[in-house]
Amino acid sequence: MYKLNISGHHVHSGEEVQQTVKEKLDHLVRVNNHITTINVILNAEKHKAHELIVEASVHIPNHDLFATVKTDKQLKPALDMLVAKLEKQLLKFKSKHEGRKHHPDSRDVESNLEREKQDEFNELAERSVL
Repeated sequence: MYKLNISGHHVHSGEEVQQTVKEKLDHLVRVNNHITTINVILNAEKHKAHELIVEASVHIPNHDLFATVKTDKQLKPALDMLVAKLEKQLLKFKSKHEGRKHHPDSRDVESNLEREKQDEFNELAERSVL
């Protein structure tokens, strides 16, 4: 079981909104049952009257995941997109960390293409292009 914290900034987070958020986020527990805490922030932009920002941070042991979605004042589509982002992160984390036992002397092997891409990125970063 996980702890769910929902807060609203410039948004009324009543019982109906909290129930909708809980129903949508319950899907994440089916993906990874090690979730301990989920913090959700619903924020309506004060200067942009028709924009809703939904943020969530998910804590699992030894790792935190974070996602943000901006939509036009529609909560359910925003939550669907948020859950999709978090689900993708959870699946990636799960595939990397569960079920694999590494030998202490083992090393991750980087392909030539990955090495070239990293070198290209480092060069752009040094020139302050990024």
